[in-house]
Amino acid sequence: MNDLKHFVSRVQDFYQIDSGSQIKYLLYYLQIAKEYPSVKAKDIQTCFDSLHINAYSNIPFYLNKYSNRGKLQQFIKKSEGFILLSSIKDKIDQEIEKPIELRPSNSLFPLSIFDNTRGYLVAFANEASCCYDLGLYNSCLFMIRKISETLIIELYESKAIHAKIRNANNDYFQLSDLIKAVTNESSWKLSKIVKENLPKIKLLADSSVHSKRFSAKKPDIEEMKTNIRIIFEELITLIDYPKWNQQL
Repeated sequence: MNDLKHFVSRVQDFYQIDSGSQIKYLLYYLQIAKEYPSVKAKDIQTCFDSLHINAYSNIPFYLNKYSNRGKLQQFIKKSEGFILLSSIKDKIDQEIEKPIELRPSNSLFPLSIFDNTRGYLVAFANEASCCYDLGLYNSCLFMIRKISETLIIELYESKAIHAKIRNANNDYFQLSDLIKAVTNESSWKLSKIVKENLPKIKLLADSSVHSKRFSAKKPDIEEMKTNIRIIFEELITLIDYPKWNQQL
């Protein structure tokens, strides 16, 4: 299912085109990506169902109609099903080679949390959300870790006390020490949820990156989504970007 969703995300405005026009893309996915020797109408119906979108009303009729030779031909009818006409396949080849325009959703957390922060934080949040939407959960955790680390550092910078989180070489602490510092800092009081869940984010993200036996799954992130949102909102509120920006 994630493979199919990823494929159709590469087709410009796939969900806006009519269901008949969607058929050739689904047939392409099955023939090229899934290596079906030929594609049946029921295979295409399964793709429509998997995407939870309305299918063309009569897929067998459509496939047969556009298998007739002529200017409108899209498919070739085989004994066991259908394949794409070579010229149609070549057009789709070129179309999906275009850079993917990813449109992050609010499924991971409300993207509006990062309004009025910094451009790079908005980009990090969008990337984390896209990773989640596409089922790239290890990458998603890495981006959540990156956002957490950035917000902790910027909290110290916004209060002009960032020297507290630098080592003898003037480099910022590693995340484990940043978490210890921010949770024990007397300049603010973090909520219990933030204190308890920052280490959990680090544990899961580090396992995704460093453990060859651990591969993050959707439930790993699902059960933390609310706490992740709380962490980000609380740190952003403490930083107070509008006020900080006026001081810069």
